[in-house]
Amino acid sequence: MDKRLFSLAALLLVTTFANHAYSQGVYISAAGPINRSMGGASTAAPISALSAMYWNPASISGMENTELEVGVDLLFADHNVTSTVGGTTGSTDAEPGTFPVPNFAWTHRLADPRFTFGLGVNSVAGFKTSLPASTTNPVLAPQPTGLGQITSEASFLQIAPVLSMAVTERMSVAAGPLVTTGQVGIEPFVFDSTNADNTYSSGRATRYHWGGGFQLGTYFLMTPDWQLGASYKSKAWMETFEFTGADENGLPRTLTCDLDLPSVISLGTGYTGFDKWLFAADIRYFDYANTDGFGDDATYDGTGALSGLDWSSVFALALGAQRTIGERVVLRGGYSYNQNPIRESESFFNMASPLIYEHVLSMGGSYNLNEKVAVNLAWSHYFENTRTGAVILPGVGTVPGSSITNRLSADFLSFGIVMKQ
Repeated sequence: MDKRLFSLAALLLVTTFANHAYSQGVYISAAGPINRSMGGASTAAPISALSAMYWNPASISGMENTELEVGVDLLFADHNVTSTVGGTTGSTDAEPGTFPVPNFAWTHRLADPRFTFGLGVNSVAGFKTSLPASTTNPVLAPQPTGLGQITSEASFLQIAPVLSMAVTERMSVAAGPLVTTGQVGIEPFVFDSTNADNTYSSGRATRYHWGGGFQLGTYFLMTPDWQLGASYKSKAWMETFEFTGADENGLPRTLTCDLDLPSVISLGTGYTGFDKWLFAADIRYFDYANTDGFGDDATYDGTGALSGLDWSSVFALALGAQRTIGERVVLRGGYSYNQNPIRESESFFNMASPLIYEHVLSMGGSYNLNEKVAVNLAWSHYFENTRTGAVILPGVGTVPGSSITNRLSADFLSFGIVMKQ
């Protein structure tokens, strides 16, 4: 009874951080349907290969079997931009389409049982939207009066080999490199200078760009029912992105920007003291403020180039529960409450990256076809949220009486398969 009271008290302690938690921003909050149905909570709950590899590589030492997991997420977003300038107000719905997010993880216990090898290939970050030019929505008026058509698409993939070592029967540690590749497209490309006619070029990445980092983790069995976990993902130091654009005469020009992914610290708890139940809670810190591109000040230089998006470093919270029913069915549910790294004053600069969700509800389950194969399904709903700020133009500053509102809601549908040996 004392252990159960202690575990529940610890979960409540983590929950109190919710009032100060923030959104995960560009970072995708979960990997695969099992992790997603748990709300992303997995730092101390290694219930599948992707769940273990995505947030804490040391927890793969806590898995009983060699395992291969493949998952695909489909993102359906509803994005709207409403702006007011000079007494004129217009509203436009984006047309981002469906955004696929693939994930793969493999874990294998080596001949020496102290060591477990893991390999993750994960879509870790991204965003996508498409806003057509408009004659009624002031901010989307053709350039140079407005910004014209706004489109964006970013996807970052990480290849993460890792080796986890069981230092004792109760504690494991892990380390490995993070090889990151990413592609970004932005129109208009506001991160480089304007053309001679005061218009911005569009920017499409010429190729996938590469970067690197590392990750560390630890996993600890405090009692038979109570687990703790912690991990650190370094910043993904990316090479300078180069884009193909066009000047005012339609001739080619090269555009550039620096864009890294933030470092992430994760702390987690897991509790299995109730028969056929698992409870998990994670709290994370994303250091956007010290990340190139995302953390740089949202100011224009003398050429009209925007220096950055001015995101804040933030926390995120994830809670999840799992219930086993019989020999074949497992049900899961998760919830996260977030604020977000985008302040109201940065609404204008984030029309192409409106990652402003706060409340996320997730649910799903698994069906075991046999002892070695299970199919998994999950759904997440990102409840509608808005950010409103002023229109801010290069050489002009804040436009008096202006406003712009980003409204976003989204759904994730995830499905996949787990195979055990």
